[in-house]
Amino acid sequence: MNVPPAYAQWRSTLGFDEVSYGVGGIRIIPLEELDAFQVGYSRSPSGQLLHGAEGGWRKEWIAIGHETATGDPIILDVDTMRVITAPHGEGTWNPKAIAVSLEGFGIALRTFRRLAVGRENPVQLEANPLPVEERKAALSGIAEANPQVDLFFWDLQLEDEGNEA
Repeated sequence: MNVPPAYAQWRSTLGFDEVSYGVGGIRIIPLEELDAFQVGYSRSPSGQLLHGAEGGWRKEWIAIGHETATGDPIILDVDTMRVITAPHGEGTWNPKAIAVSLEGFGIALRTFRRLAVGRENPVQLEANPLPVEERKAALSGIAEANPQVDLFFWDLQLEDEGNEA
């Protein structure tokens, strides 16, 4: 698999693979597992390429991780270096940007990771809910690092039943 050098460098300096928050979270695949992780996205288990059809996986996409509650992939578009996600299991891929760049994605992930401390599972999150103002400030910082990106993904990541944000 041809991993863009900019992504390999970014991934090697990330420093963590997963962030857990309540019932969800995000897992970023280690570089050595990235090729195998493409099965079901860009290629079948037998190695057949799965891109090319209208609404199908695009050849410029690399699945780099997933949202842990839903399994929706986190995708790097190597042509634009934007980070996107798309719901799986719908018959077509309808991607939405979650970061304008790897730098913006790193800022968002590190913000999410900082907020997840002490909130890694539903019991901890219930005992230590994220204050509304802290949530708003975090989303504002993510938006600043990722201009013109809808914050739907990050807003959902920081959701909890007791949060009236």
